[in-house]
Amino acid sequence: MGRVRRSFIKVGDDLAIDFANTAGTDADSARALRSWRDLVDFLELRSAVSRSEGRALRRMGEEDARACGAALGQAVALRETIRQALEAMATRRPLQASWVAAFNQALVWGAGSARLERQGRGWQLGFAPSWADPSRALAPIARSMVDLAVRSRGVEIRKCANPLCTLYFRDRSRSRRRRWCSMAVCGNRMKVAAHARRHGRRQRPGTRRGV
Repeated sequence: MGRVRRSFIKVGDDLAIDFANTAGTDADSARALRSWRDLVDFLELRSAVSRSEGRALRRMGEEDARACGAALGQAVALRETIRQALEAMATRRPLQASWVAAFNQALVWGAGSARLERQGRGWQLGFAPSWADPSRALAPIARSMVDLAVRSRGVEIRKCANPLCTLYFRDRSRSRRRRWCSMAVCGNRMKVAAHARRHGRRQRPGTRRGV
């Protein structure tokens, strides 16, 4: 089945936010979800599904490509709804009823029960879905988004201050003043740009007064 992809961006500090941040272009390989396998890889890398569940979901993609393709379409639609909800939360606006309905529907797809599973020499608490619908893969994302909504008053959701960046993140900093999706990327770029603008303004008057 091949190796699990390891190139997704992780700056949101939350499963639902990181999923929303996969809304990249096809050329942006570190963000875009181009296939059912990409979606499963993302979920497994974020520990939203176990390795065994990930293998089962990939196998499902091989055995029923049509159903998994439809589930991928549902995932893209859910992602857009999450992005709208995050924008509302970042700007202190209420969630719309249609968004809440979409999250509740995704939760229903994940109906099932907990179960004890072997993990190495020990055990872990796993999850047994009640039916073999590939849409069940979206339930962990919905649960993460619902958790954000429930705790919205105590959670700081922000969009990167770089106007060219579309990434969201959960601000867990002590000061609650984090501005950038990543200091190593957008933070440094914006600081360099600001420095260049200041330097340009100081140097631009190249002629002396009276000349």
